[in-house]
Amino acid sequence: MKTKNLIEENYITLTKTEKKIANFLLADQNYLIINMTLQELSKELGLGEASIIRFCRKMGFRGFQDLKVSLAIENAKDEGTEGQEEVDDSQTMETMVQVIQSTNEGIHQEKIKDAVRLMGEKGQIFFYGAGSSGFTAEIAEARLLRVGKRCKAVKDSHLQTIQAAVMDSSDLVIAISISGTTNDLFQALKTARDNGCALIVITNHENSPIAKLADCVLLTHAPENPVTGGTFISVVSQLYVLDVLFSRYTAQNWQKTHSYREKVAISINEKLEEK
Repeated sequence: MKTKNLIEENYITLTKTEKKIANFLLADQNYLIINMTLQELSKELGLGEASIIRFCRKMGFRGFQDLKVSLAIENAKDEGTEGQEEVDDSQTMETMVQVIQSTNEGIHQEKIKDAVRLMGEKGQIFFYGAGSSGFTAEIAEARLLRVGKRCKAVKDSHLQTIQAAVMDSSDLVIAISISGTTNDLFQALKTARDNGCALIVITNHENSPIAKLADCVLLTHAPENPVTGGTFISVVSQLYVLDVLFSRYTAQNWQKTHSYREKVAISINEKLEEK
């Protein structure tokens, strides 16, 4: 039975508080809840997190995340292209453009300035990410190295924790996470923070646990279904924010970064030359 049908079937048995949650879910035709954290839903409804979790369990789910996965599976089936011989590529393009536009609209110039300042002040930068965000971190490392900034992408959660343990106030972590709720990443960032490390977070959720640790939060706008996760769209949003950040950093440090760009270009050219 579909999740919403299950809620409708049991609606008469719900308390006033539970009906408030049920009404939100039943009216959520665009499945916005899939991309919400427990904290965000709690704030949206004006209810305690415990009340939401109790509702989820009453509906037969282990918790809020379990409910979201169930809804995500149903949404993925509804939007799926299985059995279609042709897919409308123009829709993909429109979605990509919308994501970039939404991400651009969410960029606060003062926060970009703060982030650029931190990048310039700190001796070494570490990019932390997991899953598709880990690949974004690797791209960020390659981009920043080209302009002479010492940096390292760390995808493995164990290595993130080890690295965080030996950081100090001369270091900067740029953490990339769509949800901002990954526990392993949170623990590593908390350790880094406790050691005096500066922290920039790139995430969809400004009130997520890792965002609350940050000196500066830069927002992406790429909803990701946990069933169809790791999408190109989410990476595009992250890369756009990073590109804005790097472009601003390069512009403000033009003389130094241009010199490093030339050195890198010469080095790569020598590597490519035939012997």
